[in-house]
Amino acid sequence: MQVLHNRSEAIAKTDRRRLDPSVLAGRWINTNAHGNGVQELTIDVDPGAVELHAVSAGRHGPCSWGTTRADLICGSDASARTGMSFTGRYDFGPHRIELQGNVNLGLLVVASFNRVGPGGYDYFAREFYRRGDRANAPATMPWSASAGRIGADDPDEAVCAVPGLPFDGSEMFGDWWNTNPASKGIARLRIDDNARNGAAVRLWGAHAPDPVEWGSVQADLFALSSGSHLAKAFSARYQARGVDITLQANIKQGVLVVASFTQFDADDGRSNYFHREFYYRS
Repeated sequence: MQVLHNRSEAIAKTDRRRLDPSVLAGRWINTNAHGNGVQELTIDVDPGAVELHAVSAGRHGPCSWGTTRADLICGSDASARTGMSFTGRYDFGPHRIELQGNVNLGLLVVASFNRVGPGGYDYFAREFYRRGDRANAPATMPWSASAGRIGADDPDEAVCAVPGLPFDGSEMFGDWWNTNPASKGIARLRIDDNARNGAAVRLWGAHAPDPVEWGSVQADLFALSSGSHLAKAFSARYQARGVDITLQANIKQGVLVVASFTQFDADDGRSNYFHREFYYRS
């Protein structure tokens, strides 16, 4: 059973292609200057690593999160030579943030999964960044707890969550079908409550004449702010022989937007790649 989103022709196995991530490099400035999350993201590229340096808004000025290495670089398809997306993580104890970015039409689009600990609900954010001049980057101070809570833009940062109240998954649970009948990736998803304040996600891959079930994975749920218990996004990881797929999904105007980061085994000649598709609920 083929378990991947391969939009290219079959490629003979060779040494893994080394993707050129230079398109990601530079200073990226949030197009929303009034948010309370990541205001800037600087990406440095060298032959051995891609490093992320996030700067957020603090009570007394811009705060540096320090530097973290991207843990995955992906191209636009399985034959790509250029890296145009990444994943990376910051860990501040009770506050953990996963950043997933991709370049699209000259902008850097960054989705984030923010785990905030007992102070609220885990939440999802998606923000847009334009290129900026590195010479004009502002002076920063290292982030500390006195600078305010850390994470992506949070519209309800001041709203206290109700202790123990589980996520409301009513907008996510159910059957979702790909809006593209010619897709070669995930044709259908079934999202159900897993009775552990998360979700169980069943996947069906595109196959003629009928989609083929890939199996089920456990997913973490996220709201759109730390003060809301309405689940609007999930994060999951699907693994099969030779392939590892990180799924990022969020509901926007009634449509489920699913982004996938597909990673192949090291001896596979295909390039790791990023792909986004759209689903309607039946």
